[in-house]
This record gives sequence, C-alpha cells and structure tokens, in this order.
Amino acid sequence: MSVLGRLDRAAGGSAVLRSVLDSCDGAGSLLGSTARTARLPESAGGSAAGAGAQSSLTQSFADAVRTSLDPAPGAIDKKAVWGLYCMYAIVGLIYGFVSNYINIPICQYVFGPLGEPGRASIQQCNISVSITQMPWNFKVFYGFVLDQVGFCGTRRKGWIIFGWTSSLVILLGMAFYAQDLADEGNFAVYMLLLMLMCTFYIFSDVAGDGMTIELSKLEPPETRGYILTTGQMVRFAATTLTNILGILGMNGHYYYPSQKDRQPNDTVFPFELTFWQVHVVLVAAALPLLVLMIWFLQDPPSNTAAEHHSVGTMVKTMWQVMKTKVMLYLITFALGNMAVASLLNPAQNIIAFIAAPSTLQNSVGTFAGNLMFLLGVFLFRKYFINRNWRVLFIWTTLLLALNNGFQLLVIYNAWGVGQDGWFYAFGSNILMVIQGLAQVLSSLAVVEISPPGYEASVYEFLTTIHNAGIT
Repeated sequence: MSVLGRLDRAAGGSAVLRSVLDSCDGAGSLLGSTARTARLPESAGGSAAGAGAQSSLTQSFADAVRTSLDPAPGAIDKKAVWGLYCMYAIVGLIYGFVSNYINIPICQYVFGPLGEPGRASIQQCNISVSITQMPWNFKVFYGFVLDQVGFCGTRRKGWIIFGWTSSLVILLGMAFYAQDLADEGNFAVYMLLLMLMCTFYIFSDVAGDGMTIELSKLEPPETRGYILTTGQMVRFAATTLTNILGILGMNGHYYYPSQKDRQPNDTVFPFELTFWQVHVVLVAAALPLLVLMIWFLQDPPSNTAAEHHSVGTMVKTMWQVMKTKVMLYLITFALGNMAVASLLNPAQNIIAFIAAPSTLQNSVGTFAGNLMFLLGVFLFRKYFINRNWRVLFIWTTLLLALNNGFQLLVIYNAWGVGQDGWFYAFGSNILMVIQGLAQVLSSLAVVEISPPGYEASVYEFLTTIHNAGIT
C-alpha cells in the first residue's frame, strides 16, 4: 500500500488532508510506482545484458546523467534544476569545510594545544560541531515562514540568493579576523561567527529543499527522486573539494600539534596557507557557483504550490499531517536513527587526540569517505529506489553500528597500527557507502506526503527531528 493510501486511512475522513492527498496523487506516487516499475518485463534487462556488460554500464551511466540534468522534459525548466544543483554545491563547500575541519585541525591544532591556558579546551572541541551547526535544529521554523512568505516577488529564489550572499559576505569578513582569533586562542568567538554564517545560509538551504520537493512532484513516477538524490550527490561531491583545500593548504606545521612528546609525522608538508587565506580561498571557490546559481535559478511553476494561507489554516493543515501514522513512523525513524542507532562516542575527540592524524591523513580519509558516500547514493538511486525501504533501513543501520567497534581498535592499538593516523583516517570512513544508501530514505517520503505549499515545512520538520537526535 502506498504512503498516500495509508495517510488517507489515518486521516479519518479529514477534508483538509483528503484534498491534499487528491492533489498529491495527481502528481503520481513514488511508492505506488514501486509495484508498477517492479513488474516491467525482464526481457529488456536480458537484451541489455546480451549487448555486453561494459556497454550496458556505459549506457546506464549516460542515462543517469541525462535524467539528472533534465529530469522531466517539458514539465520542469532544466536550467532551474541546474541552479538548484549549484545551490547544493555551495552547501557542500561551506558546510563540508566546517564539518570536516572544525575539530581537526581548527579546534585541536590551530586554537590548541588543548587545555593550555588561553587556548581551546576539549570541552569546546566536543561541542564545536553542535554550536556551529545550531541553526540546523531550527529549520522547521524557517520552513513555516518560507512556505508562506516570499522574498522580492519570488517564492523560493529570492530566499536562496539572500541566504548565500549574506553568508559569503560574513565568511569574507571572518577572513580579516580569523588569524587574530587563532593567535589569541579565542575559539568561542570563532564558533559564534560560524554559527552566524550558518543562520543565514539556512534560509537558502530550507528554500532549496522546498524547491526540490516541489520539482520532484513533477518528475515522472518511474524516475521520481532523481532531483533529490542528484542534489545530495552534488552536495557531497563539492565537499570533496574542501578535502583538496585541506590537503594542499592546511597540511603544514601550523595545522599540526608541536612535535613535543610525539613522533615526527612525515605527512606534514613544508608549505601551507595561512589561516585567513583559507577563508578567502573558500569564498573564491563559492563565488562562481553563486553567479551560476543566480543566473539559472527559477521558481517552480506557480501551479505546484497552493496560495498563501492564514496562520490558522497552516497550523490546521500541518496538524492533520502530523496526526497520521506514516508521519509517526517517519518521526520515530528520524529521531531513533540518530539518537540511538547513530549514538556518538563522547570520547571521540580523545580518540582523535590519541591517533593525532595530520590534516593530510584526515583529508584523504574524508575524501575517500565522500567518494564512498556518493557511490552509496548512486547505488540507491540505481538499484534500491523501488525496493523495500524498511528492509534497506534495517540492514544498513546494523552495518553502520559496526563502526563503533573501530574506535576500540584505536584505543587498544590493535595490531600495533590502531593508533596510526592513516588507520584512524580510513577506518572511520569505510562504511560511508552504507550511509549513502540510507541517506535519502525519509526525504523521498516527503515528496509523497507534503501538501502543496507546505513542502519546506514538512521536510524541515523531519530534518529538525533528525538534527535534534544528533544534539
């Protein structure tokens, strides 16, 4: 039974939700299309196999690229989709830089040594990710506002441009103060500036997510989800560019702890960028994407969104969606998956301090992890998008839980290499392909259940629950 069918039963005859379901069903149901696509004649697959595995793989990749660039010919302006991909690429650059390097080397090395008077503490490093990404926990409130309020005569486009323009201005301003803050060991102010930048780019991310869901509803049932999954792939592909920045610009002696009480690390380069120059390079890399985003981006067709409603109507419609069984399951999935199945080790920073990977080791490991993640998302889109998502969630979660055993290998220096920087860098990223497979499960469900005009609200509600589990 499709999600829409379960929603309709759970609604108990609600007139508001039934009108929502009718309009969504007209666009087609991805979950409902599962059975249709699963019953395609097998002769097509057999003839493709007969043409040769290499030719089939090449054609499959070409078809995937073609569909990603023009997911719904005639129904969606493909240039608008390209603009959306540019937006996700900027997310990958900025968010990827902060999440990859805020702990190592920025907190532990640049603002370290840890625990020294006037320098960063272990406690600050432990909360650095949560503080710098705090606005992500409030995305649901952004969604409520952005679904109902336009910007400069646009529905989504204006918010996306405003958010990223403001964030890059803040990042450029940080370049003038970053070096002084590092010399003073004032990591608290540095974290707050990153949080301020995040506050603005969340406007872009929320508006972009809402646009993605709106456009996904226009995709043909057999390929629905291509825009969403391709956006995630572009985002994490751009994150790999920050790994290159880390390898080439942040792997000098300034970005590694002093050699006192440590063995020399041969992976540290004799050259590096200064801390403020790293921020300038990051802005310079994002600017071309910003220009392309502004050039290509267009609002979704006006007929995909309902007219603006009063606060009372908005609350009533959202409440009807929240009361359904499918939303209960999605909330349980989002919260339980992060708070229980993906529980973080509170000693994670101590373990990293023991292994002491250089920026090169950390960057190469993360780069490999991002490539594995991209492979996972691609495999999901290619082979699992029309399979049973419950089964997929169960076995991917069980496999990801094995990653906690890796930290024990570091603690006990397994085989004499457990505390080597390369072992630490690669070991924690091996299972990223599994995480990629499960990355967009709840996001695709939002395409089916979000009422017209409430795409960002429903999507960000689940994202907020997910991020609350991390916090």
